[in-house]
Amino acid sequence: MSKQEVKKESRIKTKKKSWFKIVAPAVFGKRELGETYVTSAESAMGRMLKINLKDISGNVKDQNAYIHFRVVNAVGTTLETTALGYELTPSSLKRMVRKNIDRLDEYTALATKDSRKVIVKSIFITVGHTQRSIHSKLRSQLKRLLSEEARKGDFDSFLASVASYRIQSMVKKRLSKIYPLRDFAIRMLALREHEQMIPEELQPQEAEPALGEDAGIEESEEAVPTE
Repeated sequence: MSKQEVKKESRIKTKKKSWFKIVAPAVFGKRELGETYVTSAESAMGRMLKINLKDISGNVKDQNAYIHFRVVNAVGTTLETTALGYELTPSSLKRMVRKNIDRLDEYTALATKDSRKVIVKSIFITVGHTQRSIHSKLRSQLKRLLSEEARKGDFDSFLASVASYRIQSMVKKRLSKIYPLRDFAIRMLALREHEQMIPEELQPQEAEPALGEDAGIEESEEAVPTE
């Protein structure tokens, strides 16, 4: 190979990467969710995160729920997110269902005070078999209660109330006046435009992978948990 040909050869340039901290929105206290190693903040925009609620609240009792986020903004080396939805694990739902009870699934479309369209998927577990007339009353009352709660504030505050189980506790207490419930759960909550991003049914797993092991942060080039 001649010297002239060698000069024409181009060297592969590698882009320098940096660590960016990822934080939850203000409604979750801007809790640090993890870090990602990317070439620029712009390359992380729009990325989806699925975070175990336990890692946000610090309460081990919240390990059966996940919150979905999306990276939407960058301030220096900090990536800010917005919340998209909430879901329960399939294994936790299976533990609720027993023999000689009724399971009722309900799909409710709502609007929050800030005009965000929201989808809520709920599950009722009664203490025994019930008549259809009771089912209708339970469903009607549920829709009214959820609509009232949604109109009290914006989407973030509504989601936070679900994540803290405040709404579920209130709904179970009110509905049990119509017919005793063994349990009531919101198995999925999402903005209508992001409903398909939260699977209807997920396969149960023996153990959930930790943040940074391809489960906490999706589609990122690299991610590691923070201490």
